Amino acid sequence: MSNWHDERMEKLRDFFGLDAGRALVAEDTAQKFEVSPEVDEGLRHFNIEWHVVPAAEAVPLDDDYFARLYPLAPRDFTKTREHGHSYREQLAAGHARLQGRIVGVETTRKPHYLPGNRQFYGTAYGHDATADPLAAYMGRAGMMNGTRYAHNYLSLRAFLSVVNEDWGARRLLPAGYRATVCPPAVCNLVGTIFHPEWSDTETLELGFYRDEQGNATCFAVGSNAPGDYSFINEVEGEDEWSLMGFRLALVPE
Repeated sequence: MSNWHDERMEKLRDFFGLDAGRALVAEDTAQKFEVSPEVDEGLRHFNIEWHVVPAAEAVPLDDDYFARLYPLAPRDFTKTREHGHSYREQLAAGHARLQGRIVGVETTRKPHYLPGNRQFYGTAYGHDATADPLAAYMGRAGMMNGTRYAHNYLSLRAFLSVVNEDWGARRLLPAGYRATVCPPAVCNLVGTIFHPEWSDTETLELGFYRDEQGNATCFAVGSNAPGDYSFINEVEGEDEWSLMGFRLALVPE
């Protein structure tokens, strides 16, 4: 593993109040993870930054975790919802699959939201179409307005397929990894601890988890206030999808 992990580990331990040197991932996971300088450089062009998701043994998804990461969560955060589990239970189940793993998270700046949003990722105001490092893939995926908005399930799926195909052909994907929309609790973890500037803009972002049958439960994630990243709301219709941006993550299969 490259030297990036020392700073990330230290910051995670400090945030969660852990002893110095506390292992956050299994030793073999850390030892096996390796990205060549060429791949690392290629992924940096797309603002991919590597992060450790602490293992359950080090950072369990308990009351303390959710108090730290979701201080301004909705009032019904822990309540069972009409059609199933609470937000907390859904996040815990989805995030558990990535605990103790290493993920790549796209850190491109998200813009302010404006009515009929035509803003571009890459700057806070979002006027510069050239600032988004993923812009080249949008036309190829049928996202004709050139932004990360006004998308639907089919266009977003096509976009991810184009990215995975191209990055695979260019050998930018580490073995066993794929590009997807950043999972909600990973977005919350990285945004809260490492990228508080994400909370400077009110734009919501899309995230989802798949169940055992492959069905996706989609969420809008974002900020309730500066320095916070604990807003979450389930998204049920594609009309709502178009109002949200998204960021990529590289996750292990």
